[in-house]
This record gives sequence, C-alpha cells and structure tokens, in this order.
Amino acid sequence: MNTAGTSSSGEPQGRPTVNTAGTSSSGEPQGRPTMTDLLTLENTAIVLDSTCDAPEGFLDRPGLYMVPLKVHFGDQMYRDGIDMTSAEFFARLESSEILPTTSQPTAGEFAAAYEEAKKHYQHVFSLHLSSEMSGTVRAAEQAAEQFESVYVYDLRTVTTALAMAAERLRVRLELGCAFEEADAYLRHFAEHSSLLIHAATLEYLRRGGRIGRAASLVGGVFDIKPLIAQVDGTLTGYAKVRGQKKAFAAMERFVEENSTPDDEVFFCLIDAVNDEEPPLIREMIERIRPNARYTFLGRVGAVVGTHIGPGTAAFAMIVE
Repeated sequence: MNTAGTSSSGEPQGRPTVNTAGTSSSGEPQGRPTMTDLLTLENTAIVLDSTCDAPEGFLDRPGLYMVPLKVHFGDQMYRDGIDMTSAEFFARLESSEILPTTSQPTAGEFAAAYEEAKKHYQHVFSLHLSSEMSGTVRAAEQAAEQFESVYVYDLRTVTTALAMAAERLRVRLELGCAFEEADAYLRHFAEHSSLLIHAATLEYLRRGGRIGRAASLVGGVFDIKPLIAQVDGTLTGYAKVRGQKKAFAAMERFVEENSTPDDEVFFCLIDAVNDEEPPLIREMIERIRPNARYTFLGRVGAVVGTHIGPGTAAFAMIVE
C-alpha cells in the first residue's frame, strides 16, 4: 500500500494538491474559482474514499460521494463500506484463517464518481487518506485530470479523521466561502490534524507489514498495547503501555502536546469493536480541553480494520 514520488501535478506526494484540467490563456488552471465566487452546499460536492470510516448515515446526505477500496479474503472480493458492515467484517476476520488483503480504487472508479458528481455540482473536493499509506490519492489525481473544477487533497491521515475534515468543510460551505478559504482549511487540516490509535494488539500491524515481528512478540508476551500516532502521513509508534490507566495517561499527554487549554478543538472518536473506551476518551478530552467540540463516532471498516484489528479505539482532533 506504499507509494512514493510525485503527483500528477508535479507536487511532492503527501502534500495536499489541487488538480484541475487544463490552463486558461492567462496560464491559470481552468475551473478554479475566483475570489468573488462563493462555494456552497448547493454547488460543491465532496468525494471521499471508504477509509473515511464515516458514521452511519453520514454519506446519505446530498453532495457526498464515496469510492470504495476493496478487501480480499482469498479469491473473494468485497467493497469496503458497501458489501459488508463493520460488524460482519470483524466477525469474519476473527474466524478466518486467511488474513485479508486490501486494494485501492482504480482511476476509472474515481472518474465515474466525479462524472456523477459533476452532473449536479459545479465543484468537487476529493479528500483522501495519506499517500504514504495507499496509492488511492494518486488514482484520484489521475482521474481528476479529465475534469474541470475537481480538487484532490492528500489529507495525510486516515479513518474517521477524513470524515471529520469533510464535515468541517461542509460547515464552511453551508455559510458560503471562497475557494481560497476552503483550500486553506484543507491544507491546515492536512498539516495539523492529529490521530492517536490505541490498538488491542500489534499482531495485525505486524501481519500487514506495518511493524517488525520482534515488536509484536514483545507486546503479546507482556500484554503491552501500543498507542500509534499519525506523523507525517505515516503511522508511528507513540507509546507502549500496560493497562488502561497508563493508556489514558498517554492519551492525555498526546492531547496536551497537540493543543492548548484555550484552543478551539474539534474531535471525533473511532471504534473497532471497542464500545468501552470511546466514551472515556471523550470524557478525558472535554475535561482537559474545555473548548473541545465533539463531532461524531465512526466505526472502523474492512480496509482499516484489516491493518489495526478488533478491540481498537482511537480519536482524531484538529485545532481551529
């Protein structure tokens, strides 16, 4: 799932990029709105990939589209977020002797989503998981070259953090905003959002090639559970802790490192067959950050779940 190099726009991959088709006589990208054009919910759509692990009903609203990644159990293929629920996936994962694999959407699948969105909306923002984790954003960029006013962003994160970025963008679209405001916000989100995952085991990360075998064995023998943070678009070990008390102490330290008490913080919770911890995480964040605003709870789907496994809880936050 790793990619490297540059995007089709010539920007280094891993940075948020804006792709539009062609250039005007002035050399400016065609389709890019001017300062006087307002983007609204009526003229702007958002496309996500299925690793956004959106809350139930989130994608049912007008103007939101989702392109699924796939999960494969042997020769059986399922579209993430479409062909099986989160609960069905984890039940199969725990009973299967076969470790599933995952694959990204094709450029053609993104092109189909953009074509459908452009039937109803003038502008399309396409928001995706880190290019350090998947080639998904590159496929989106390739598809966007066929269309005007389709803007592709590598948000440098994964799971419900992507849905939260879309929700915060929708707040701005509801009020009406210039392209420059929307673009600046998404770039801010890509650079400054935080994600912390409390995994129940290192085993799935090891089996998926995310960590070494020795590290996973240490975790299993001593019942040490990892805290994993998003850093520069990759998942990196933050702390290894034994017991929930120490885990929450580390989570509190993470919040304090990434915000101040006076900051306006928006956060979401993420659940992978772990109903106990998310409410406790919310209580902790709201206790130490009085201005924090809870957005929603997302449930990990098949693709992200393949790599982090069941029993995991997480949260993402952005200082605005």
